[in-house]
Amino acid sequence: MPKVLIVAEHADGKANPSTAKCVACASAIPDAEIHIVVLSDDSENVANELAALAGVARVIRVDNSQNSNTIAAVQAPQVVAVTDGYSHVFGPSTTFGKDLMPRVAALLGVNQVSDIMEVLGSHSFKRPVYAGNAVVTVGPIRQHCSRDCACSLVPVGSQRWRRYD
Repeated sequence: MPKVLIVAEHADGKANPSTAKCVACASAIPDAEIHIVVLSDDSENVANELAALAGVARVIRVDNSQNSNTIAAVQAPQVVAVTDGYSHVFGPSTTFGKDLMPRVAALLGVNQVSDIMEVLGSHSFKRPVYAGNAVVTVGPIRQHCSRDCACSLVPVGSQRWRRYD
């Protein structure tokens, strides 16, 4: 069963809608177990908000004073520290994700696949190329992947989260 870790984007104690788009994208992977990691100096409100998204099995809180400012060089090693056991690592297709996810992929020693438009299977999907003038099917990929997601929103559901300090 695929296990997907999504890196949450948030600001001012509220989750960015791009994180919900990543959940929708990950939900398209058959039988995926979806977890979200929240990197913050105080992540309780964001964790509670994200735990309510349908399809999310667990929210992992990484509370660290260094996370008060969103700096990819500081956060990437923290993401990598919690990736053990995950088959996929997703990040939003935003400035935050495009800054953080290449660093995560490099630290994991894997290639990044950016701007997923459609999930076709656990390791096969569509993404734009040539400045969006064409769409290519990528896959199958047989390694741990770091991906930016640009998918639709997901509805709200149950609440479960776990805290790491």
